[in-house]
Amino acid sequence: MTRFSTLTAAALSLGVTATGASAQDVTWRFNNNYAPTRPESAHIRNLAENVAEFSDGSFTINVIEGGGMNLRDADALRWMQTGTPEIAFIWPTFIGRDAPDLANLYVYGSVSTAEEHLRALPAVQDALTEGFAERDIPVVGFMALPIIDASLFCREPVRNLDELRELRLRVGSREQVETFDALGVAAQIIPQNELYSALQTGVVDCALYAARFARSISLQEVAQHAVYTGFPFPPAPYAIVAHADSLEALSDEHREALDRALDVLEEDSFQFDGDAEAEEAAREELAEDGVTWYDDFSDEDQEEIREAAAETWLTLSEEGGEDAVQYRDQIIELIRE
Repeated sequence: MTRFSTLTAAALSLGVTATGASAQDVTWRFNNNYAPTRPESAHIRNLAENVAEFSDGSFTINVIEGGGMNLRDADALRWMQTGTPEIAFIWPTFIGRDAPDLANLYVYGSVSTAEEHLRALPAVQDALTEGFAERDIPVVGFMALPIIDASLFCREPVRNLDELRELRLRVGSREQVETFDALGVAAQIIPQNELYSALQTGVVDCALYAARFARSISLQEVAQHAVYTGFPFPPAPYAIVAHADSLEALSDEHREALDRALDVLEEDSFQFDGDAEAEEAAREELAEDGVTWYDDFSDEDQEEIREAAAETWLTLSEEGGEDAVQYRDQIIELIRE
């Protein structure tokens, strides 16, 4: 199969050339701001290949990676209204400014296992479909975010919340700051590109980070003590969204090809069996680099985190409005089944 992927500006001049009444050749652009090496990028390239195959080559999706279209994630609801691009994925966390009702469908500490996530997933997907539809942006499919464990990487041994309360913690988002503040932990947001220096110089003592990505920023060189907190990072799925008029203009044949390719994408991405193996392999590599892994946080500590996260979730949901509170309540009910 041919890989229909491009990073050139020439792709920006390509547009829809078909109407709903014909099966003329169609070219769409897929905006992907992630680097080509990310697993999500591989899924999107496969989507484009399958669309081409299922349409016998008459429907092309040019995947523009690495921010090649110069479109900010935070502005996604705005540029998806313009038709440039015709298709993209959006992670809800990125759109808090324009869609606070969708940005916190999950928070750190809301789910602890893939099983809990899968129970809640239908409600999360319904909320995203409904929320985007209200903004005239159709959701055509979903792509899973892997289950990525959130661990503490520290300059000195930390085995529990009490020890963490004596230290300064780096986190990556406001909701994490709110949760750890409620637990009596001094937390602050530090950008990823400043994290190594912050740990090296003692600006912070610990960082909430993923073992699977720690070596990419050489975290093991400055934080050689690690412990799993008992929760993954919030695994809200990516919504695959299309420009409404472009989607309406597709012929029946091209819409069928797109739907079939999206079915394959969902089936491939919502496979969490390999996540545990990937986590174990990452921890082993870090241990070989000198990182000491301590026993996971106790059940009691995990329950404290879950309770604090629930309060954070409620606060952020109330800020997001009535719909956000309703979404949260539905998701919690499914998690607890």
